[in-house]
Amino acid sequence: MVPPNAYFAGFGPLYEGNYGTAADVFGAGGKSAIRSTEGLWIDSICYSTMLGECYFQMGNNVMAMESYNKALRIFVTHSNWMLRITPESLGPVGASTNDRRSTVTWGKSTRNTAIGSYPESFPMLQGNTQAQNQSVARNGGVLSGQQIYPVRGGEIARCIALAIYRRQEILGPISTQDELSRTVAGILQRRPAPPNHWLGVLVDVQHGLALAAIGKTDEAVQTLQRSLAIAGQFDHPLTSLALLQLGRIALQQQNYDVAQTFFLEASYSAVAFQQYQQVEDALDGLSRVSMITKPGQMPQGLIAMSNWGELRGLDALRAKLSLALAEANVYMGNLPAASSSLENARRAMTRTSMAQGRVGIRYGYLSALIAFQSGNATSGTKSLGAAIAANRAVSTRLYQTELTNQLFLANSITERSAQLLFDELLREPTDADWITEPFETLTVLLSPNPVAMENWFNTTIIRKQPELSLELADRIRRMRFFATLPLGGRLLALRWVLEAPESALDTKAKLQRQDLESKFPEIKTLHAEAEAIEAELRKIDIQPADKEAYANQRTLLEKLAAVSDKYELLLSAISLRRTPSEFLFPPLRTTAKIREQLEDTQLVLSFFSTSRAVHAFLFTKKDYVTWRLDNPRETKGKVADLLQQMGLVKRDAPVSAKQLADPEWKKTSEDLLKMLIPSLKPGFWNQYDELVVVPDDVLWYVPFEALHTDDGLGAGHTVPLTEAIAIRYAPTAGLAVPEKGARPRPQNTAIVVGRLFNGEDAAVTEQHYERVRDVFISPGRIDRPTAGPSSLLAKVWDQMVVIDDSEDANRGEYWAWSPGQADRNKPGSDLASWLRSPLGGPEVIYLPGFHSAAEDSIKGTTPGTDLFITSLGLMATGSETVAISRWHSAGSASMAIVEGLGKRLDTETASKAWQQAIADVRKMSLDPDLEPRIKGADPSTVTTLDSPYFWADMMLIDTGIRPNTD
Repeated sequence: MVPPNAYFAGFGPLYEGNYGTAADVFGAGGKSAIRSTEGLWIDSICYSTMLGECYFQMGNNVMAMESYNKALRIFVTHSNWMLRITPESLGPVGASTNDRRSTVTWGKSTRNTAIGSYPESFPMLQGNTQAQNQSVARNGGVLSGQQIYPVRGGEIARCIALAIYRRQEILGPISTQDELSRTVAGILQRRPAPPNHWLGVLVDVQHGLALAAIGKTDEAVQTLQRSLAIAGQFDHPLTSLALLQLGRIALQQQNYDVAQTFFLEASYSAVAFQQYQQVEDALDGLSRVSMITKPGQMPQGLIAMSNWGELRGLDALRAKLSLALAEANVYMGNLPAASSSLENARRAMTRTSMAQGRVGIRYGYLSALIAFQSGNATSGTKSLGAAIAANRAVSTRLYQTELTNQLFLANSITERSAQLLFDELLREPTDADWITEPFETLTVLLSPNPVAMENWFNTTIIRKQPELSLELADRIRRMRFFATLPLGGRLLALRWVLEAPESALDTKAKLQRQDLESKFPEIKTLHAEAEAIEAELRKIDIQPADKEAYANQRTLLEKLAAVSDKYELLLSAISLRRTPSEFLFPPLRTTAKIREQLEDTQLVLSFFSTSRAVHAFLFTKKDYVTWRLDNPRETKGKVADLLQQMGLVKRDAPVSAKQLADPEWKKTSEDLLKMLIPSLKPGFWNQYDELVVVPDDVLWYVPFEALHTDDGLGAGHTVPLTEAIAIRYAPTAGLAVPEKGARPRPQNTAIVVGRLFNGEDAAVTEQHYERVRDVFISPGRIDRPTAGPSSLLAKVWDQMVVIDDSEDANRGEYWAWSPGQADRNKPGSDLASWLRSPLGGPEVIYLPGFHSAAEDSIKGTTPGTDLFITSLGLMATGSETVAISRWHSAGSASMAIVEGLGKRLDTETASKAWQQAIADVRKMSLDPDLEPRIKGADPSTVTTLDSPYFWADMMLIDTGIRPNTD
């Protein structure tokens, strides 16, 4: 009889969670399976399917798919196997005398069906008929006598169905594009079973599963519904799989009551046929439905299941049940019970391979959830990090993304199909994602796939969808940013939903805020405490002069730090829960919405770099045009040449005055602009007032203000672009237009006074400070250690000017440098700390001492990331304007730019103020004593600050917010 009794020896360890042992049994059995001239026979379907189950439970998607594929390919070869069974030998189906459903403790079937009694083996005729052998004798071939093989047909049919069911689970949306899935569905549509016989019902289940796999959901439901019972009376060995698929479909359609019913019924039927793997699947579906619909209530069915007498020996089911109970207790706020259930799961996993598979990884996630809920952030962070690292190898969605990549690159699917798959797999988290699979969603957020994202973008280019291309470029930028944040930006999303101004919230986010404040009332308490403390801090000078005020400021900062710690711990606990949160920052706007907000005289020039090209999008309120640069390496080389010609070779290295006097850079800059905008016509800029540049990759280091352009006056005369048009930059296209109606009036300005260039004379520092002091509203000088972390102080600063040499942020530690510098290298000083709750930061930030990879002519390995992450990080605190240096000129010129911008922001848009500040600096005389990096300056070389080294070192990152003129 095949498969033989030895095959079933693998089920014991499988149900115990000893997947490695079970795999050894099924693997060894497969080696002794029946073989013929046609290859493996149908008994190998069982070995391959159950080997796939072992790999699946261990989280090895690749090996599981190989096993399931093998099983179904064998089925395709022997698709008519049921037609070789003599129907008369099976007899009619009757009711079983041993209905194991009576042992079930968690409910009772309402389907009014009996458990059918089926023969263990089906007699199957193999070999050639007499006529076929006579044909072989005449024409050649292999003679084969007919013989009867007893086969366990019910198990073979179940394994075919299980392979179809599990492949769809692993493939997800790819299943609809899968050739093997379509082939199997086509074969089963012909219903290869004896006509008018109950065997056809088993094929109907397989067909329904196959229809679901290729996306024909409605047909699948109809087929599965009519195949649940033979003659409408008797459950059969495939009933539980049919019910599981119906439950999965109902869950996807958010029909939760129906899904729960199907999962319950699946568990009853699975118990009846001792299919405990299907009981585990039903448990997973039941717990998921319960956590979605009644997260604050204990699922009574799960408690009742824990009292089931047959759990002994079913360690895998026991572990999964304990994990489900642990999560339910977390949402009820019963942490002792949650910890107890988690310990029960650990005991069930002891000395089994479950701990290394999907069950063990989920245990790690729930350990983190309980730790955060218990207030143990250290343990929670450690457990979550380990769980996510392990889940990357197990995640079906990450596997699907990589497989879609392979299919796209191999031209196995069309561009349209690839785009639809990438749309689904690379989407940002939806409410449904957070509610149904928070752990998987976090794993995906923290596992960006740059190749897949580039291919996703390329599908829109191939299909000539420029507006969608621009929107995808912004989506991908957001994903890159989120991937550098704790929990993939989930914490930032929650902060913005809970703390951002009402104007920044859409309707969904407002409802989410209400829901969160209702579920977690301590949020309002913490928010009120933070507001009260901040109000008191605003009454104190930025740097208090007397000891009493300083001590008061320190006390208030300690209180604010305590509130912040509580807030962050609460957000961390919420972030792991089934709680939706909109990703509000950076804002994601459609191209149409951005263009609608533009003025007639505004231009947006957005770039997006891929491994093969740089794509450019130039658009106004009414028009847009796109093009591509096919040689990114050439572009990078031209940018590096320009920077070197401007004197930039190494961080803070001396720059010779002779180099600055060399006009070679002008021609290079003109060539670079023509390379970036090939169709640029003379005088083009004259019809516009403002250019917004959205850089990418090395183009973050391009000083567009300095690129020479034909001014349209004839004779090929060129001028720096800053003379032709006002320029600002935006990290994303969505930030090219403002969220707020008008810039709030600043009430104070923190001016951090250090050394703009290390080792410079104190008198020079004082001169820099004196230059800008009177430009800003209520300036407060900070020149000694602060009373607390700058990240907390900055929440009550409206503007910040840092006259100090910042530590490098372009060496990969994008979040580890200190924007405020006054407390650098101390806890709470780094950029990561600036994002902590309560949300807030200076409206305008000036960083003339920042260093980027432009300073060493782009020798870094991640071009543009330093400026991209830094600018978005600062704006994530609520800043609208960031003036930051690409390279560190470290002298009077950069301070004059700060002065020129600062004194105009209350009456001008930032880009106009920036343009005028640059114009002023270009007319200034050079004072060698105030430009520490310049060597060899004399009247015969450099007399003014007209070289772009001085006036193009800083860039203006701004949303285009208007000054408040009321």
